[in-house]
Amino acid sequence: MRLRNLILSLLGIAAFVYASDDGLTDVVSWDKYSLLVNGKRVFINAGEFHYPRLPVPELWMDVLQKFKANGLNAVSIYFFWSYHSASKGVFDFKTSGKDVQRLLDMAKEAGLYVIARPGPYINGETNAGGFALWTSDGSGGKYRTNNETFYQAWLPYVQEIGAILKANQITEGGPVILNQIENELQETTHQANNTLVLYMEQIEQAFRDAGIVVPFISNEKGERSQSWSTDYEDVGGAVNIYGLDSYPGGFNCTNPDSGFNLVRNYFQWFANYSFTQPSFLPEFEAGYFTPWGGSFYDDCLAEHDPEFADVYYKNNVGQRVTMQNFYMAFGGTNWGHSAAPVVYTSYDYSAPLRETREVQDKFKQTKLLGLFVRVTADLLETVMESNGTGNAVDNEAIWTWVLRNPDTGSGFYLAQQNISSSRDIESFSISLNTSAGLITVPNVQLNGRQSKLVVTDYQFGQNRLLYSTAEVLTYGLLDVPVLLFYLDPGQVGEFALESSAPLRYKIYGSNTNATSGRVSNGTYTRFTYTQGEKPTVVKFSNGVLAYLLDLQSAWTFFAPPMTSDPDVSPSQHIFVLGPYNVRSASVSDDTVSIQGDNVNATTIEVYAGNLTGQIIWNNASLPTQRTPYGSLTASIPGTEDRAVELPQLNSWKTANSFPEVARDYDDGAWTVCNHTTTLSPVAPITRPVLFSSDYGFYTGIKVYRGYFSGTSATSANITVSGGLAFGWSAWLNGVLVGGDPGNASLASTWALLDFKQANVTLYPKNNVLTVLADYHGHDETSTGPAGAENPRGILGAELFAGNSSNLTFKEWKIQGNAGGNKNIDPVRGPMNEGGLYGERVGWHLPGFDTSAWREGSPSTGLSKAGVAWYTTTFSLNIDADLDVPLGLELDAPEGTVARVMIFINGYVAAIIAVRLILSEAKNNLRYQYGKYVPHIGPQTRFPVPPGIINNRGNNTLSVSLWAQTNAGARLTNITLFAYEKYQTSFNFNQDWSYLQPGWTEDRLQYA
Repeated sequence: MRLRNLILSLLGIAAFVYASDDGLTDVVSWDKYSLLVNGKRVFINAGEFHYPRLPVPELWMDVLQKFKANGLNAVSIYFFWSYHSASKGVFDFKTSGKDVQRLLDMAKEAGLYVIARPGPYINGETNAGGFALWTSDGSGGKYRTNNETFYQAWLPYVQEIGAILKANQITEGGPVILNQIENELQETTHQANNTLVLYMEQIEQAFRDAGIVVPFISNEKGERSQSWSTDYEDVGGAVNIYGLDSYPGGFNCTNPDSGFNLVRNYFQWFANYSFTQPSFLPEFEAGYFTPWGGSFYDDCLAEHDPEFADVYYKNNVGQRVTMQNFYMAFGGTNWGHSAAPVVYTSYDYSAPLRETREVQDKFKQTKLLGLFVRVTADLLETVMESNGTGNAVDNEAIWTWVLRNPDTGSGFYLAQQNISSSRDIESFSISLNTSAGLITVPNVQLNGRQSKLVVTDYQFGQNRLLYSTAEVLTYGLLDVPVLLFYLDPGQVGEFALESSAPLRYKIYGSNTNATSGRVSNGTYTRFTYTQGEKPTVVKFSNGVLAYLLDLQSAWTFFAPPMTSDPDVSPSQHIFVLGPYNVRSASVSDDTVSIQGDNVNATTIEVYAGNLTGQIIWNNASLPTQRTPYGSLTASIPGTEDRAVELPQLNSWKTANSFPEVARDYDDGAWTVCNHTTTLSPVAPITRPVLFSSDYGFYTGIKVYRGYFSGTSATSANITVSGGLAFGWSAWLNGVLVGGDPGNASLASTWALLDFKQANVTLYPKNNVLTVLADYHGHDETSTGPAGAENPRGILGAELFAGNSSNLTFKEWKIQGNAGGNKNIDPVRGPMNEGGLYGERVGWHLPGFDTSAWREGSPSTGLSKAGVAWYTTTFSLNIDADLDVPLGLELDAPEGTVARVMIFINGYVAAIIAVRLILSEAKNNLRYQYGKYVPHIGPQTRFPVPPGIINNRGNNTLSVSLWAQTNAGARLTNITLFAYEKYQTSFNFNQDWSYLQPGWTEDRLQYA
C-alpha cells in the first residue's frame, strides 16, 4: 500500500474531481476523464443506426436488442431532414418509418442511451447529405453558412426535430444524453465574425430555443483541423464536448495484408485540443462503404475481421478514450433513391451487424470489450503513465500503453504488436506495478493482429485481482463473485487473487494444466493455466467462481441486464453461455427465462445466482440440470432440421414501360420546361433551364421530350447529370440515337447524337427527342462545385444542322416521379420512386391488375433498346418462430449494358426497389440492392427484410429492365434465397399491410 500511496502522491491528483456542465442541467456532465450521467461515470460505447435504412419500425427493436446484447450501451442516430420534409414547410415525423418517437421509445426500452445527430447537415453517404431535396434548386440559399435564406430554410426543421428531442432528453425521462451540432464542419478560420462560426451559433441557439439542455457535441473530420473546442481558439460556436472522427483501417479489399496501421496519436491530439473534456470518438470505423464499380462488402475480408475490433477498439481505450461510437454498427439499405452518388443500394458497410441483421464475428469480438468497460469503473478515471515500444515488457516487438487510476491505483496495460499489421506470434514477460510491488509475469503471448488488456489491482466487489494476464471479460456480483476471463486456446494466463491464506480450488471442464502458488508478499494466490479448446470453470475456496473461456466460447457469452438502465452494475446482470444471441432475461422464483436466437443446437448454460429450477428458452420449458458449481444447463434446439421452402419466381407478366418514346405519345399533362433563369449556383449550358429540381422533380429517373420542326437537323449535343455511375439514353422519333452507359467516375456526361447514323426519319413538324435520364442521388456538400445544388437532369441541349449551324428546340417537357414533391406515398416516403411510366402509374404497387398483360419473363428480356416491365406474385409461409433473412439474386449475360430496378410490395431500389449495376465479367458481379447495372457493379444480391416482404403471406415482385443498346438485355437469373435461418423469440409473424398500401386508380393521372 505504501507504493500505491507514493504513486498517488507523485501524480499529485486530488481524490475529488468537479465535473463541468452546460449550465442548463447537471444530469449529464463531464470532466477530462469521462462523461457522467446522474453524477456517475459512464463509458459510452455506442453504435450508429440510421432508421431510414431500415424503414420497418418493428425491426428497429431487433437491431437495438442486438446492439445491447453485443456490449453497446448507446445508439447514435442521424435524423434526416430529407426524409421528413418532401416540400418546404411540410414535415412528417409520424408515418411508419418516419416515426422517430417510436424509435426513441424503443431505444429506452432496449436500455440504450441516445446520441442525437439531427444536422441539419449529416453527410452519411445519403442523398444531398441529408438536406431537404427541395433546397436542391438553389432556393435553400448558400449551404452551411449563416446566409439568411439558408437559415430560414433549415430553422423550421430544427424546431420540429428539436421539439421531439426535447421531450426525450434524459432530463425528461427519455434516453437522449447528447445532441450533435452539424456534422464534420471544419473551422478553417478562427474568427468571431466568420460565417462558419456564426452558422454554428445559429444552430446552437435554435436547439437551445427548442428546449435542448443536454450537452452539445461536435465531430472533427479526422485530424484535418481543430474545430469547435472550448480548449482551442474558442472564438464562438464551440460545443461542450469535442469529438474526433477516425477511420484508420486503410484496408484494400483485394489485399487482406494491407492497412492495419494503428493511429497512436489520439492521446496527444486530445491533450492538445480538448484537454478539459473526455476523449471522444463520435465516429470510429466499424466498417467502410464501397463505391459504384468497387468491391462488394462480402469480398472485403479485411473489413470483416474480428482482429480489427480486438486491436483497434482496445487501442482507443489504451489512449484514454472513454466515449466511442462505432460507425456503422448496422448499415442497412439505401432504399429507393436515398443514397448519395458515392454509394450504391447496399449500405451494409461491412458493419458488425450485417445488412441482413445477422451478427458477424466482428460484433462478437466487440462485445468482449463492451462488457469489460461496462463494469470497470476504475478505467473511467485514468492518467497516462507510460507508453512505447518495449514499455514494461522485455520484447521490442511489443508496444504497451499503461494507464493508472490516480484514486485507486488500478492499472491497465494494453499490449499490442509494435508493427500493428504483423502476423507474427510474440512472447514476452510483462513488468507490472502493483500495490504489492513490481511483479514480472512471464509467458504472455500475442498472436498476429492481437492485443491484450492486462489489469492490476482490479477490484470486483469485495475481492481484488492483484494482476491478470488473462483478459477480464466481465464480472458479476451474484450469490458469489463470478469472474470471466478469455484467451486464445494454447495461450497461458496468470492471475493473482487476494487471499489471506493459500486458496484451494476445484476445476470443472477441460484440462488447463493449472498450477498455483503464493505471490511474494504472501497475500495473494497466483493461478496459472493454459487455455483449452473449451470453457473451464474454477471454484476457489474464497467463494470466487472463475470462467476460463476460449475465444470462440467467449463469443457465445452474454450478460443480459436485469434493468432497463443503460448503466448496468455488476449486480444487475446474469450470465448466459452458448446461444447465437440473447435478447433478454428474467428471473422469477427459481426459474430463469431467456429470450434469444439460435442457429445450431447447443447447450445453454446460465449463471444467475443460487437457482435450482428450470431454464425457459423462448417460452419453452427445458429439461434442466444443475452443475456442481451452481449454474443451470439445458439443451436448446437449432434449425438444422427446419425446412424453409421458397418458391421459384415464374408466371411473369410483362408490359412496355416506355411508351413515351413514341413520337405521338400524349404528354399534354407534362410539365413544360419554360424557365429562363434559375436559383442554382450552377449555370445551365443552354436555355430553357432543364434542371429537374427547378420543376419539382428530385428523385429517380426523369423523362424529357424535346420538340423541333424541320428535316435539316443532323445531330444534337446533350449533356446530362445524374450522379456517379448514372446513365442515359436518347431516342429521336422512336429510334435510339445514343446516350451514355454510365461511368463510376463521372457524375455528368455528354454525347453527340448522330441522327443520320441512326437512320432516323425526320418530319416537317413535331420531331421528338426523348431522353431517359437515370438518377443516383444529389451530391453531398464535399462534391464541387455546389454540392447538393449540383443540378440533375439535362444540363444543356444543342441542336445542329448539317452545316454545323445551330437550330433550336421549340419546346421541352419533363416528367418525373408521380406527384413530384407532393409525397403521394407517405408510407414509402418521398425518395421511393422515380419517373418510369410503370412507376408513375403504380405498376409496382400491390393490387395492380396485370390480367390484361401478356406473358413474358425477364429471362427473355428485350431484343433492342427500351424499357420493359415484369411482374409476378408469390406466397411465403415461413414458420412463425423463425427469422429467415431473405434476398434476391440477379445475374445477366456478360457484356450486358442495362439498368434494372426491383420493386417488392411497392418498395423501390432502396426501400426495396432494386436498382442494380452489373460488371462486364460475370466473376465481378456483386451485391447491390436497387440498381442492377451489368457493366459497372458491384451488387447482385439484395437483402429484403420482413415488413418489406411478407414472410407469411402474398408478395408482389416487379422488375424494370432498361436495355441501353440495341443489343437488348435479359436476366439469366432472378432467385429468391435465404441467407440463414434462426430460431427466435422475436415476433416476425406480423401483419405488415400498413407498410404496403396498394394501387388506386388516381395513379393513372400521372401517365
